Amino acid sequence: MNYSYNQFLNPREIELKFTLVPGARETLEESGPFIAVKNETLHELTTYFDTSNALLNSAGLTFRVRRIGAGQYVQTVKSREKGVDIAANRGEWEWPLDGEMPEVGKLKEIQGLGRIAEQIEGRLQPIFVSDIHRTVRLLYLDGISSVEAVIDVGSIRSGSVSEPVSELELELKSGNVQSLYRLAAKLQKLAPLCISSESKAARGWHLRTGQTEGAQEAGTPAFVRSIRTADGFHRIIIGTLHHLIANIEPTLRGDPEGLHQMRGALKDSRAALKLFKRQLNGKKSKVLDAELRRYGQMFGIARDWDVFCLQTMPAAMADLPAVRLRDLNEVADAQRQTAHAAIVEAIQAPQFTALVLNMVVWADVCSTQPFSAGHKLMDKPLLSLAPMLLERAARRTINKAHKPGNLSAKGLHGLRKSFDDLGSDVRFLSSLYSGHDLKIYRRRCKAIKVLLGSNNDALVTRDLSAKLVTEDRPDLAKPAAELSLWSDHRHSKVLKGLKGAYEDFREAPRFWS
Repeated sequence: MNYSYNQFLNPREIELKFTLVPGARETLEESGPFIAVKNETLHELTTYFDTSNALLNSAGLTFRVRRIGAGQYVQTVKSREKGVDIAANRGEWEWPLDGEMPEVGKLKEIQGLGRIAEQIEGRLQPIFVSDIHRTVRLLYLDGISSVEAVIDVGSIRSGSVSEPVSELELELKSGNVQSLYRLAAKLQKLAPLCISSESKAARGWHLRTGQTEGAQEAGTPAFVRSIRTADGFHRIIIGTLHHLIANIEPTLRGDPEGLHQMRGALKDSRAALKLFKRQLNGKKSKVLDAELRRYGQMFGIARDWDVFCLQTMPAAMADLPAVRLRDLNEVADAQRQTAHAAIVEAIQAPQFTALVLNMVVWADVCSTQPFSAGHKLMDKPLLSLAPMLLERAARRTINKAHKPGNLSAKGLHGLRKSFDDLGSDVRFLSSLYSGHDLKIYRRRCKAIKVLLGSNNDALVTRDLSAKLVTEDRPDLAKPAAELSLWSDHRHSKVLKGLKGAYEDFREAPRFWS
């Protein structure tokens, strides 16, 4: 392949990355999209540089020098991902070099990089190295788009530690990103692919420091007031899926907050389907909702054990030092580890990636062909439809909250989920509105969510405590009972405060009216 490097030619990189499980590469290379396309194999040895205090990484930049084959050298600077999309979207600037030593002065050619160039001049040192055998194919799609399909096999090394690399990268070279998603969905049906958001640079830093990139919280979609409903729905779904994928790697590396955020993204995706339910193709949305619900239940189990072991038990052991809670905690932590192992297995299974790609492609169809997505209102301005959507969501929640102090445990659980959905709905559409009324509504909605969440924690504590008492461990019955009683007393005030919080919510001005 004839590489032409120019920092002004293609300053952005848009790509999807997948982990290849054993056998996937062979299946792909024997498939229709690949088998008829000429490929080129390259050996790339890449050294990543930074200062001793990781100045570039802290600024969201990676700096590398890559040797391709026997004697071609390329210097690359990449920015951290921007935007809210499924495909990674990063700034990328490249320069050919005469040798393997970095040339910091070249960064001054790029607006915005001159200052960082001055800060790192004379301070760079090698941080980690990737040694990759790369197979490259250029695929032409739909007459207007082209995608570079790259299979990378090799390793990343930092000092004495290393980890293997086996992945597929699909980089959009021309055309529209929707073609990239459709290709990915097609390939995923041919071979088991596991979507990933972690770059080689991020993996290298993990080897170097033992730390992974942190969990990411959900964002708020930014809409122009003239946006169509179909485009708004598309952007909401893409945003929830971006949130989901961004937290895959923290979750796989055992970060409880990453798991919490992934669960929230699944709930948000379901909330979006429910919000636009009457405007969507019911058959397709039901299939997707069922899959989202299945994963949500799995994540919910793991999240309950996280809260139990990492929040409830430490607080209880501090308050009840004489009770044998440590024995209870050891058994609970084993359950927590089992739940996390199930999540890792689920994320790495091809069905998870299939769900993500199916939702991406379907959301694209909803945007480009709104009438095929369902109701004709999908082609109308979202601003004209938003009051009806929000009013319907609010009414659904209010109907479940009739006399909240008299609700059963099951009823309170349903009410909590309804307020979760309402909070997501308001966040989805909030950029269409402004003013004090919006802030009041969100604040009062959140206040009820906190109370109901606290009540749910108490119920979960009672249920999980009971599960830990088995025929093999009857000795846990007493500490489990003490823990449940402690939790009930600790959260008894929740229901007392719920009535007042609900009345405040009912009086909050409808900012969409």
